[in-house]
Amino acid sequence: MSYADTVAVKFEEGVFSPDDYLINIINRAVKNNQDIHISIPSVGNVIVQSSSGEYIDNTENLERFCSYPAADYKVSILSKKDLVLDETRGSRSIDELLWIAGFHISDGRLMEGCYRDDVVELMHWPNLTRVPTTPNTMRLASLLSSHPTSITLAQHFLRIDREEAYQFYTAARCAGLARSVNRVAEEPPLKPHRNQALLSLLLNKITRI
Repeated sequence: MSYADTVAVKFEEGVFSPDDYLINIINRAVKNNQDIHISIPSVGNVIVQSSSGEYIDNTENLERFCSYPAADYKVSILSKKDLVLDETRGSRSIDELLWIAGFHISDGRLMEGCYRDDVVELMHWPNLTRVPTTPNTMRLASLLSSHPTSITLAQHFLRIDREEAYQFYTAARCAGLARSVNRVAEEPPLKPHRNQALLSLLLNKITRI
């Protein structure tokens, strides 16, 4: 069975927006140096420490956690006194979290801002022991790190399904490990998070007036 048959690809060539998923919740915090708590009831939570470049996974299933629509997440801004972390859980690089989120959200799709004719250079290899991979991740990493190539050409050269190439490119771009050398990447400004708990309190007070 081919790789394409193992993923739920329900479209001819889909594209997704990072605004609709966890990716830009994380990116907003990182770009604005915010420490945040992201949670989904009954699934768990993730603490993103932009100040240290690390995250803590307090979920039972990180793949499931990463797959919800952005509106389903509750995001709270953390102060320094809130950052009392469970040392037994261990912290890892936020880049790994962005790879994991991009990988699972992609599911064979390209992210907005990524194109199949992008000439892609892999600037750094992911830690393949810590992130999800596809059957040909190592071959893609080897090719794109030594010979920047378009995603379409890489797919044909390696004789792999395009969904696998798209998933690799999306995850690598999310993690900041890959760049397009034939055009300038589109990077729209990301506003800082506002404290949802504080906003809810203010709204409750307003409705009582």
